[in-house]
Amino acid sequence: MMGLIYKDVVALKKQLSTLLVFVVVYGGFCIAGVLDFSIIGALITVFGLTIPMSSVALDDAAHWDRYVVSTPAGRSGIVAGKYLFTLLVILVSFLAGTAFMVSLSLLGFTDTPPLQLMVTNLSCAAATLLLDAILLPFLLKYGAERARVISMITFILIFGGGILLMRVMDNGSPLPSLPDWMGNTLPVLLGLLVAGGFALSYTIAQGIYLRKEF
Repeated sequence: MMGLIYKDVVALKKQLSTLLVFVVVYGGFCIAGVLDFSIIGALITVFGLTIPMSSVALDDAAHWDRYVVSTPAGRSGIVAGKYLFTLLVILVSFLAGTAFMVSLSLLGFTDTPPLQLMVTNLSCAAATLLLDAILLPFLLKYGAERARVISMITFILIFGGGILLMRVMDNGSPLPSLPDWMGNTLPVLLGLLVAGGFALSYTIAQGIYLRKEF
C-alpha cells in the first residue's frame, strides 16, 4: 500500500512542484497586501481536491488499475491507497499552510491572531475532507473524466447554497439560534461528522471497487 502512495507522489511530482510555485506567488501577494491571508486556506481546499483527482486521471490514462488489481495489493489496497494519499495531501497542505501563515503573523505581516489563522485552515481542511468523501467513490467507480461532472455539480450545490444563505442573512432574516449545549459542542460534532463521513465513504468505495469490471 505504501508503494501505491509513493507511486502517486512520484507520478504527480511535476504538478506538486507547480502548486508549490502557486503557494509562493500567492504568499507574495499576501505579504504585499494585494490578497487576504485567507487565500492560503482556499489553496488547501484546491490542493486537497485537485491532486487526488489528478492521481485517478493518471491511473485511467495508463490503465494502471487493470494491472494493479492482479498484484498482492488487490482491489482493497487500491482503495485504501487512494484514501490514505488523500489524507496525506490534506494533512501536508494544512501543516504547510498553517506554518506559513503563522510565521507571517508572528513577523507582523498580518494583524490576524495565529490561533484564528489555524482555525481558518483547519476549517478549510475539514471541508475539503468532507468534499473528498463525496467525490472519491465516484472517482473510483467512473474515473476522473466522468466524475468531473459530478464534482462540478457538488461544488455548485455547496457554494450556491452558501451564497443563498448569505443572501438570506443580508436581507435581515435571522437564522434559527442553536441551543447552548449544541453551540458549545458544535466543533466536536462537526469533527465527528467529517470523520464519520470519510469512514462511510471509504466503506462505500470498497464495496464499489470490489464489484467494478475492467
